[in-house]
Amino acid sequence: MKLHDPSSSPDTGLGKQADEIINEETEWTDLVENLDISRFKRRDGYPDWHTSTPFPRMFLAYIWAKTEKIPLTAIPDQLEANPELATAMGFDISTLPSESTFKPTRLENGRFENLQSTVERGVKEIRRIAAERGAPIGNDLLKTANSEDKKPLSNRTVQRLLRKKGHQVLDELKSVAIPSISLPRPDNAIYDDDELLVLEAIASIKQKAANDSGQKLGDMKNPDPDISGPFYEDGPSGETLLQALKQMSVEEITTVLNFALRKTYTRAKPRLKELEHDNGSRFGTRAKVALDITYVAYYGDRDEMKWVQGTPDDKGYDWCHKFATVVIVGENTHFVVGVCPLGSTEYAPTDAYSGKDRSYYVGNVTRRLLSIADEYVNIRRVYADREFHAVDVLHALEERDLEYVIPAKKDKHRVRSLCNRFDQLKRGYRESGDTPLYVKRDHVMHGRAKDGVSNEKVYTNIVMLPPDEDDDANPSGSPQPFLTNLDVSDEVALDRRWATKQIEEYNDRGAIENSYSSIKQCAAWTTSKEFEVRWFHFAFGCIVYNMWLLVDFLTQERIGVIETRKKPRITLSRFLDWLDRELVTLL
Repeated sequence: MKLHDPSSSPDTGLGKQADEIINEETEWTDLVENLDISRFKRRDGYPDWHTSTPFPRMFLAYIWAKTEKIPLTAIPDQLEANPELATAMGFDISTLPSESTFKPTRLENGRFENLQSTVERGVKEIRRIAAERGAPIGNDLLKTANSEDKKPLSNRTVQRLLRKKGHQVLDELKSVAIPSISLPRPDNAIYDDDELLVLEAIASIKQKAANDSGQKLGDMKNPDPDISGPFYEDGPSGETLLQALKQMSVEEITTVLNFALRKTYTRAKPRLKELEHDNGSRFGTRAKVALDITYVAYYGDRDEMKWVQGTPDDKGYDWCHKFATVVIVGENTHFVVGVCPLGSTEYAPTDAYSGKDRSYYVGNVTRRLLSIADEYVNIRRVYADREFHAVDVLHALEERDLEYVIPAKKDKHRVRSLCNRFDQLKRGYRESGDTPLYVKRDHVMHGRAKDGVSNEKVYTNIVMLPPDEDDDANPSGSPQPFLTNLDVSDEVALDRRWATKQIEEYNDRGAIENSYSSIKQCAAWTTSKEFEVRWFHFAFGCIVYNMWLLVDFLTQERIGVIETRKKPRITLSRFLDWLDRELVTLL
């Protein structure tokens, strides 16, 4: 299936050049050094003999300020703070023009008056191209006024900023995520993809079944309709959306919605880079990711229903759909970058594995998720839940030279016996500067692996932490075993402290269970038995969830409180109310 990129061919001279220059690594210094602005010189409001600052420098500074929404009179101060950019524009940093040179009356009503419409249209295209490609150009959301930086903000000011900046982020994201999704449509379709996807979004937001949302969409678009009007009479219904989804295969839906997830991440990437700490925490240049499998309960009749799986004993339901995700892990932040469905032998590479066919192979799930994320995320370490304790998974991670930390299953004859002897095996004490710990290096595991035999061998390390009363995964009083390929040791107190710190960072992914609960709140529900429809709803819910995270994350950073808050400042319900109103503007 051909993916639909929301970009369109630029029309302006500035936009066409930007289209050739900008990629995800392009910064302003690169752009201004490569822009050819000689074609605009003939429309300079000042004659050649004028003693003013030369046209190229002033025009580049003007384009930059308009793109970044910088007040014109602030250009000298901003350039002084960015000497590399000033030099790229042709300025001498020691003799920058004064504020009065950049007054709007001198530029917009004077020198560049004949270039106003050209610049406005060109700047709009530059911002769009940069947004679509993830370039750090045209991002003004993190700029805070000096007066707001220097003193604590009142709650009233905080709420005002949240509303203002939250809506700005939302406006940008809705222009990237939704237009990037392509649906199969008939040649004579009355309505665009955007309209059907707004329908899906409204179904998600309102927790409606898909076939209840067509009326809702019509009501929101036109609350006082003309009954004879075509939208009121023939407006898209849930069944119309279902018809489009039923024409898509599971693989096509997977490809299209992973592309949309990629677009939301690409849009966020330049800002996430700006928000990194010096130690690389949050979304560092080499990210930590978590692999997880989530369960979506299925209570209906299983007759003719495909992709339905049994559930563990601790679930409150017998049958479910399973969906796997790869999530970037930050402190209190989990951003979905890839999804895939599980549960069909037709979808699983059964020919590559020995033994009885399975509906999915967790090692292959690992490879698939990492392949999706690898396209645009530089992965350093992988966390995974206990289901990923498997030889094939470790093979997949070692093939990519990735660090990993995975909770170990307490198999009867190997790990469980070590847990039972933890008090005899451990080294260290519960005291300041030390911690009890046991490390078994080069632990051997056997199992089947892709394109291998049923008894492949792999080596790993076992790190066993002492019991934790807050640990829900292990019986009370039982130690916590993990698999890892990190260079860990329990020889001396310093080694034990380092090993404990590395393993306990696994807790960064601990809130992912809450993330899945939120994703389910973002997903529409359906009575359709078509798995393709159910799969689309879940994956689309991941996109809506990402949008919520970004709005909350960026607005918190905007008001300087992200380090002190453990809960979202913008609740999911508040965000969904925003989205409810904003998405209608797409129509």
